[in-house]
Amino acid sequence: MEGLRAFYVLGQDIVVQPKPERTTIVARDCWDRVTTASDEDQALLSGLGPGTYVVEAQDPTGRVVADELTTVGRHPGERPVHGFATSFTAEALEDTLQWLRSLRCTVVQIYDWMESYSAPLGPSPGWKDPSGRDVSFQALQDLASGIRAQGGVAHAYAPLYAIDPPFAAQHLDWLMYRGDGSPERLFDGIQLADPSNPEWQAHFSATYGRAAESIGFGGFHLDTYGFPRAGRDKRGRPIDMRAAYSSFLRAFRSTRPGELLSFNQVNGVPSALALPGGPAFRYCEIWAPNDRWRHFEGLLDRSAGLAGHLGPAKGGPLARGTLACYPPVWSAQDCSGGAEDQARTDALRTVVLTEAIATSLGASLLVYGDRRAALADAYYPKHERLSRSEAATALAWHRFALACRDLFLEGEDTSWYDIGDDNGAVRVLWGGGPVSPEPLGGSVFARVARDDHYVAVSVLDLSGSEKGSWSRPTRPGHCRSVQVQVLLDAPEHWRAYVAVLGRDGDRFAPVEFSVVGHREGLAAEVEVPVQAGWSVLRLLRHSPPH
Repeated sequence: MEGLRAFYVLGQDIVVQPKPERTTIVARDCWDRVTTASDEDQALLSGLGPGTYVVEAQDPTGRVVADELTTVGRHPGERPVHGFATSFTAEALEDTLQWLRSLRCTVVQIYDWMESYSAPLGPSPGWKDPSGRDVSFQALQDLASGIRAQGGVAHAYAPLYAIDPPFAAQHLDWLMYRGDGSPERLFDGIQLADPSNPEWQAHFSATYGRAAESIGFGGFHLDTYGFPRAGRDKRGRPIDMRAAYSSFLRAFRSTRPGELLSFNQVNGVPSALALPGGPAFRYCEIWAPNDRWRHFEGLLDRSAGLAGHLGPAKGGPLARGTLACYPPVWSAQDCSGGAEDQARTDALRTVVLTEAIATSLGASLLVYGDRRAALADAYYPKHERLSRSEAATALAWHRFALACRDLFLEGEDTSWYDIGDDNGAVRVLWGGGPVSPEPLGGSVFARVARDDHYVAVSVLDLSGSEKGSWSRPTRPGHCRSVQVQVLLDAPEHWRAYVAVLGRDGDRFAPVEFSVVGHREGLAAEVEVPVQAGWSVLRLLRHSPPH
């Protein structure tokens, strides 16, 4: 694998460098469709459609001697592989870039890098951030260029209405106010500007734009705090927050037309907000009362304006975007099992399952980044640093998610009228308990995506979770296999493949299936191992129907 570690994503092309000698470079998608490099020396894979690919170096016998996962698209936020960075010193740079490279990140949120919210770019050679941490200007530049060299975007965290109190005191007309006439604020150190105020919009765009150009950022994560819900201007007039956010996004986009933007709809607020034109993706930070895995789907669909549908329309999951999640599961006293080692195992299992669930729902997750870190708090420096063995486990689950995720981004999601419905076309059974189309504690969570040429069934073992919560530790489950039946129009025209986390290099391997009766005809029946907690069954049509 070392031979393919360095690669560059250029639009919808992949350049592999260095290319191992006497090898052929191919890219394989999750349907096992293969594209062969056209350039023998540089290994250029061109004209690829948006998606995640396993890039392989094959020797003359066809044996894979090295491989790597990478994602391409019209812009890096189209199918973001998210990470974060919050250490801005020369000493942290190499470790941070190495972990982000291991995660195959295409979008890296650079968190709390500014000197102040109203004047983000401090003096060279460095400054202290709003919390008093040291920031090296050179390290920030090197981090941004290093992320860019790895095929990603350095995405600057930028709270779109945060304004420092001294600066706010000089611009009282720019602020938002509460019903009692006092300024809206987050804690004591941050007041809130009115996003629709043109003068604030111009100030924000100019100051953050200069910082981006000086440091090398490729876009912005425009953050909100989920409130106010009833803000007022200086004259006491109500501010329509949906209209205010939309006004801000349009104004900011006009000054940064080609840069990647995301906007934080905290807990889905405001729902169904239209994103600005140009490269952008939807982003939703999770808080109570959305404290269960089963809340993810509704939260994502309300954010995107898909709520009320049994499932997104064909291709709809791409609108679901990214979840940001901070599982507070790492303190030993909150973990089951008593012993510290078991406590950390339980905590990590919650984190990896959370990413797996998001993937099965057709969404991305922001939880990993910096130096082998996992988020545990909304203030990113309060993250949990993983041990090397924990990081290896996290990467194994993360790689499996990337290898399978396009199946659940591309197809129509039919889970809610397949799983558990007597008339459903898919049936999943196991000996230990219930199967559900939503991620419930004590269950096997099954998700179905389909198109004319494929059916995919994701199977996740949540039997070790008591509450089905992303904010509680999770014990290992006890599901070892499931029986899956899928109604097919003509089983003889289909082939079955199974990917099992931790087996066969996580690749889809062909499996035999039995043909059994179904109330509407014939179904393929497959026994699917679930040895590590997650498996995916993929059925492909190999010849057209009569």
